[in-house]
Amino acid sequence: MRSLAIDRVTSIWCAAAATMAVIPFALLAPPTAQALIAGIFALAVASVALQRPIPRLLRLLLTGIALAAIVWAFELGFGVRNIGRDAASALLTTMLGMKLMELNALRDGRAAAVFSVFAIMAAFLQDQGPATLTLAVIAAIVCLAAMARLAEAESPQSSESATPAENPRQVILRVRSAGILAAVSIPLALVGFFLFPRLAQPIWGMPANSAEARAGLSEDMSPGDIAQLYVDETPVMRVTFNGEIPPPNLRYFRGPVLSNFDGRRWTRGYIANDSPGALRELDGWVEYEVEQEPTERSYLFALDMLGRAPTGARFDWGRALRTRQPMSRLVRHNFRSASSYVFEPEMKRTLNSASQRLPTGFNPRALEIAQRWAAAGDADSVIASALQWFNAEFTYTLEPDLLGRDSVDDFLFETKRGYCEHFSSAFVVLMRAAGIPARVVTGYQGGFVNPLGNYLVIRNSDAHAWAEVWLEGRGWVRVDPTSAVAPERIEQGSQALAPESMLSDYLQPLSNAADWLRRNWNDLVLGYNANRQRQLLRPFGIDQADWQQLAFALIAASSIAIGLTLWVLLRKPPDRRPAVMVAWHRLLDKLARRGYAKPAHRDPAEWVQATFVSEQPIAMQLRDLAGQYETWCYARAPNIDEAALIAALNSFDLRPLPKRRAPVAAA
Repeated sequence: MRSLAIDRVTSIWCAAAATMAVIPFALLAPPTAQALIAGIFALAVASVALQRPIPRLLRLLLTGIALAAIVWAFELGFGVRNIGRDAASALLTTMLGMKLMELNALRDGRAAAVFSVFAIMAAFLQDQGPATLTLAVIAAIVCLAAMARLAEAESPQSSESATPAENPRQVILRVRSAGILAAVSIPLALVGFFLFPRLAQPIWGMPANSAEARAGLSEDMSPGDIAQLYVDETPVMRVTFNGEIPPPNLRYFRGPVLSNFDGRRWTRGYIANDSPGALRELDGWVEYEVEQEPTERSYLFALDMLGRAPTGARFDWGRALRTRQPMSRLVRHNFRSASSYVFEPEMKRTLNSASQRLPTGFNPRALEIAQRWAAAGDADSVIASALQWFNAEFTYTLEPDLLGRDSVDDFLFETKRGYCEHFSSAFVVLMRAAGIPARVVTGYQGGFVNPLGNYLVIRNSDAHAWAEVWLEGRGWVRVDPTSAVAPERIEQGSQALAPESMLSDYLQPLSNAADWLRRNWNDLVLGYNANRQRQLLRPFGIDQADWQQLAFALIAASSIAIGLTLWVLLRKPPDRRPAVMVAWHRLLDKLARRGYAKPAHRDPAEWVQATFVSEQPIAMQLRDLAGQYETWCYARAPNIDEAALIAALNSFDLRPLPKRRAPVAAA
C-alpha cells in the first residue's frame, strides 16, 4: 500500500523538526563540520519550502561529497574501525538533511521526524551542559509538534484536521500542546535520574575519533602548538581551594612532561613509563578540589607538586598524572599539593643520561654557546646566563616567525620572537647541551578567579610550557624562561596579553554568571553519583542502597510519577463557565437524577411552569429561581444578587420532591 502524499505544511513541520534537532550538535561541531551541515540543510530547507524534491542522481552526488568532507574533516583514513563518535554524529546529522531532500510521502515525513529525535542525542555525546539541554528540549517539542501534524495528516479525517495552511495561532497552539506532552513526562524523567542505579563507569563508550581528541593540550609539543590555544576560551577545569587562592606565579598545573626531542618536536619518550622519584614536602600542603572537563585524553592536571595520585590514576616518571582510560566525562578530585618541595634529589644514571640526550646534527650554534657557558661556570651560572640572554634580546609574541630545520638555532639567533613553547624548548636544549639534565613540562598557568563563587577557572588559553632542570641535591627545579621575557604573563595570567576592550568589561559579569551556572550544573547534575544517591535516599530509611532497595524505590516512585501523569492527562478540564451558570446546571443535574430532565431547547421558567404544576410549594420556589436565572442570562443589566442566587441554587432542597420513573415528556 502506497503512503499518502505529504502536503507542504506537514513537510515544513518535518523540516523545522530536523533543523532544530541538529542545532545543538552543530554548535559543538568543528568549523568544517558546521559548514557542511549548514550547506546541506540550507539546500534541504529550500527544497521543502519550494516543494521540489532533489533528483536522485544529485542526492547521490551530494551524499558522496558529504562522506568525503567528513573523512577529510575528521582525518578518518580508511576503514570503518576509524570512525569515532564525533565523525559518526556528523554523518548522522548530514544524512538527516539528505532525508529532507526526498520528502514525497507521509512515510518519508515520519522517518525524518523519528530520525530527528535520534539526532538530538548526538549533542549529548559532546556536552551535557544546561545550554545543550535547553536547545534539546526545544527541539524535542518541535519534533512532537511535527509528529502531531503527521498523525493528523494520516487520519481518516485528514481533510478536516490537517488544513492546507496554518496561521500563527494554530502554530502556537500546536507547539503548546507538544510542550504540555513534554512537561507531563518530567516526573518520570526525574525519578529515573535520581533513583536509577548509578554506575562508576558508563556501560558503553566510543572514542572521539581516531586522529585527535578534543581541542586542548596534547602529549607532544612543537613550535606554535600552544599558541593556537590562546584564542580558545573553553574552560578546562575549575579549582576550588580550601583556603586562600595562591597567587598567579604559583599556579602551575602540571600536565604531560616531555623528555624526548627529535630536533623539532618534544614527546614523552620511553622513560616516561618509569616510576617517579621521591617527593619531600618542605612547607605545608595546599588542599583544593579540581573539576576537570572531559578531554578524551589520559591525563589529569594538578597543582605542582601533587602528593598522592587519586584512585584510577598513577604518576609517570615526570610525576604527571595518567589515567587508565581516556577521560570521556567530567571528573572531580580532591588534591593535596606541596607548596615547597624537593623532588627526586637522587636520580638513576640511565635517567640522568636520557635527560641530557639531544639529536645529532641539529642546532650546532645553540650547542656551542651552551658549552661555552658550561666551561665558564657551574649549573646556576648557566641558568642565569640563559635567562639574562632571553631578558635582554627576546620578544614574547603570539605570532612568531616560521622556523627551519634547526628550529632552536633559528629562534635563538635569527627571529628571537616566540611564545612559551619556543622559550621552554630552547632553554631545555641549552641546558642539555651544557650537561644539565632538563625537560619540558606542559600544563596550565595562571587562570581567572570568578568572584561569584571564588573559584579558579582554567581555560585553554591558559596553556603554558616551562622547564625543569635537575640539580645535585636539589632535585628537579622549575625554571620558567617566559618569566624572563614577559613577567606579566606569569604574574597576571593569559588575560594580561589580551587587548583591552570596553565591551569585554560589560560582558565579563555575564561570562562570570554563565560559568558559575555551569559549575553548579556540573555539581548538581553531572556530579550526581552513587554516593550522592545514597545520601538522597538515607532520609527515607534506605541506608545501604543495594539493588533490591533501589529497585523497590524506583518501582514505587515510578508508580507515583505515572499515576500523577495519568491524573494530569485524564482529569477533566476546569469548568470556566460563570459560577451562576455552574450552580444552575448542578441543580438541573439533581433534578434529572430524580426523573425531571430538562430538554436543552426549553426555557428554564417555561419548563418549570409546565413540569411542576402540582408540586406546591416547591414549584413556586423553582419558578422563582428559574426566573432569576433567566433575568441573569438575558437582561443587559440584571438587578440580581449573584452571590445570593448561587447560594440559593446550591442549597435548594429536593427531598420533598417525589422521584419519577421517567422524565416528563416535552410539551
